[in-house]
Amino acid sequence: MDITPLHKRHSEPLISIQALNACRILVINGKGGSGKTTLSTNLAAWLAKRGESTSLLDADPQGSSSHWIKQRPLELPFIYGFKIESSSRTTLSFQLRAPKSTRWLVTDAPPGLSGLALDDLVRDHDLILVPVMPSEIDIRASARFIGELLLTQNMRRKRRPIAVVANRIRQQASAWVRLQKFLQSLQIPYPANLRDTQNYVRAYTEGRGIIDYPQQAYARDREDWESLMNWIDAQNREHQWLKDEAAHELTPSEISREGTAQG
Repeated sequence: MDITPLHKRHSEPLISIQALNACRILVINGKGGSGKTTLSTNLAAWLAKRGESTSLLDADPQGSSSHWIKQRPLELPFIYGFKIESSSRTTLSFQLRAPKSTRWLVTDAPPGLSGLALDDLVRDHDLILVPVMPSEIDIRASARFIGELLLTQNMRRKRRPIAVVANRIRQQASAWVRLQKFLQSLQIPYPANLRDTQNYVRAYTEGRGIIDYPQQAYARDREDWESLMNWIDAQNREHQWLKDEAAHELTPSEISREGTAQG
């Protein structure tokens, strides 16, 4: 097992994520290419922007979130970034560590997890986000994965909040309409639809999140993220994962307005 810090700043000793006083968010889909990195990196950027101590764990062998962290400008709010090198001798869940000061943890999970490996990751996280891409194949695969996710032992023992985030999905597409009906039958919300725009491509290339751009051209995308962050914050208030709520400084709309004003 190898945990590699992705920054030069000195960090405190790492502890198991099971011991963190934090909201631990798992970004996962059974299929690769679902938009996990877009969701993980922008989520981490938004949390860091509002002054939260944020860690981003890249457990995906492709390493896309790790690449993003390495490109992140030093003048932007700091994010602890770590690359998790998987070991065949140890289950992934036992490898996950983060600084003790972490208050929000975002894990970019590897694709294709099932069985005990999936169940272990569910156990070690408080909230689950499933990104879905627009193709018929992706939507069908996501529906199957969500079904498997809900049947894991730890999910049945204690239902974690779970939401679907639509990436580049056309609202009237027949497959999306069917997925919506499936989600509604399971009472799974879909609080945000991230549009198909080059803004996300630019943000990834520059190591930034949508929230790091105050320009008007990003206003619609910030609104999408406000919707998602409002849902996440509502879950945190309800479940009280963070023992010290004073760490939460600004609401999503306040963060968005602050960034626009600075521009």
